Amino acid sequence: MPVVGVIKAVKNSLNASDDVTALWVTHRLEELEYADGALYMENGKVVKQGDGSSIMNFIEARQSSYINRINS
Repeated sequence: MPVVGVIKAVKNSLNASDDVTALWVTHRLEELEYADGALYMENGKVVKQGDGSSIMNFIEARQSSYINRINS
């Protein structure tokens, strides 16, 4: 099943019931928009916890900082 099909199937399952918990491990930032909560981990340790948009902002800021260091 293509990734888009998996995402759609998970969204449908989550929307079908309010009593569903899912653990989703991903490197795709756009998938954070479907999350009620998210964790950012490095080296097996939780670095940041929050809602999907706060984690996305955190990751984007880290990426931007990394790119700026490379370009300096």
